Formats: sequence, structure tokens, C-alpha cells
Amino acid sequence: MNDTSLGRRTLQVAATITLVGAAIFGLDRLRARLGTRLNHVRETSDVYPLPSPVYVERISLGYRDAVASILWASVLYQYGEHVGQNRRFAYATQYVQTILHLDPNFAPAYKFVSTFVTMQAVNPERPELEEVERILRVGTTQRPGDAEVWGAYASFMLYGGAQFLPKGPEREEWRKKGALAGQQATELGYTGGGDLGMSGAIVLANSGYRDLAVQQLERSYAVAPNEETREHIRQQLERMQARSAIDRLNAGITVFLTKWRSEAAFLDETTFVLVGPRPDTAACVGLTGLDPRCTIGWK
Repeated sequence: MNDTSLGRRTLQVAATITLVGAAIFGLDRLRARLGTRLNHVRETSDVYPLPSPVYVERISLGYRDAVASILWASVLYQYGEHVGQNRRFAYATQYVQTILHLDPNFAPAYKFVSTFVTMQAVNPERPELEEVERILRVGTTQRPGDAEVWGAYASFMLYGGAQFLPKGPEREEWRKKGALAGQQATELGYTGGGDLGMSGAIVLANSGYRDLAVQQLERSYAVAPNEETREHIRQQLERMQARSAIDRLNAGITVFLTKWRSEAAFLDETTFVLVGPRPDTAACVGLTGLDPRCTIGWK
């Protein structure tokens, strides 16, 4: 191979390398520009893909619980995706309605439906709030002994949903219903956060329902888990100047402590509350359920 041929071949290789390098550089620049544009593309609206709950039930072929669980997993994923993209999750209540049609006892749906609606990038619309209220209200009748469902209803009516209503009688009515639901949740042993019984009583008192607030505080006192909570309740009653209620509480706690220490000091407070005082066995033969002194449990 002469020098001319070698030089020509070298130039061809160099030109090829230059072209390939330029192509790679150009493609990389194009990829970067396309990537930037695609990153700015976002879905702006959703399409609800499911038919009515009745038809979903039919196509479940009898596997209603399984389909409800699958839909619930989808709702959780979609909610997280919408929050991550700062988008409104518009069909949360429709999904929950379908799930509860398939399985009316699906507890997680009752507990989290208010979260799906109120904790979003935009404020919920009025029909959504009303639908959440309806779902949770039905939940308290569907699961009357579930403290978590009552707590979710109370929290929504007191705070989560009521905050989006205009100030006025309607908001106060929602909060009153929430206060009463909070008392039910407290009596059932709700531990989801916050003292709903105390908060509800304060709402009732501020709304002018003083006697109802005092009754609620007395009931909260009866199921208070510790002395610290009971002390807070006493302080609230003192601020409300409910002297007769405080006297009743003091008398009741005196009776309780006397029975606890004399009959079962080896038990902790919670266990003794559950067990209750023992009746006089010899004096109550044949009288249990007839004589108040022989009633089993607390009177």
C-alpha cells in the first residue's frame, strides 16, 4: 500500500469517527431536549374506568371480597401517584362506593376515605364532602362496635370535613355531630390519636350546649385510661364551673378506689374495671339480678 492510499484510508477513518461522534453528540442533545419536554407533560384529568357498582358485582363472579381487595390496592396506588404528581384524585369516593358495595364491612375504606378526599393538592368540592359524610355515617351503622370507624367519622365531622364548610350554623351542626360521634368512639376504646371525647365536649360547650358538654365529660371520665386524663377532664369541668359534676366524679372515684384496694389490690386498675367488684355471695344466693346490691359488675 502506497502512501497516497494510506493517507486516503486514514482520512476516511477519521471522517467516519467524526461523523459517528457528531451523531452521538446530536442524539444525546436530542434525547436531553425530549426528556426535558416529556418531564413537563402531565395528565391533567382522570377517567373513571369502572361501571356502576352493580355491574362490578356481577362481573366479580361471586368473588366480591377478592375484587374489593384488588380495587383497594389500586386506590392506594392511585392516591399515592396523584399526591406525588400534585394532582387531584377526583374519583376517590366512587372507588370507595364500589368497594363498599362489594364488601360493606371493608373497614379500611371507612377509615381512610376522608384522607383520600381532604388531603389532596386542592380543596375538596362540596359534593365530595357530603358523600364522605354519608359513607362514614353508614359505616357507623354497618360497624356499630368499631371504634376506628366512629373515630374516623368524628374526626371528619369535627375537623377534616368541617374546615372546608363556610362559617355558620351548618358547620356548627357538623361539629356537634362529630362531638357526639367522638364520645361514642371514646367509649368504644378509640386510640387513633387525640382525645375526641374532650375535644367534642369543648366544641359542644363553645356552641352553647353546656349541659351536653358536661355529660360528655363525665362519660369520658368514666372510661379515661389513666389519672392524667382524668385530671384534664376535672380541670375542664372546673373551667366550666360544673361543681355538681365534679362532686359526682369525686364521690365515684372514692367508691372505686375503696373497692379496688379492699377487694383486689393485686390487680391493676384496668383489670379491676373489667372484672368489677364482687357481690356478697352468701347474702345474694338466689337474688342475683333481683336485688341491686347483688348485681354483677358496676352499678
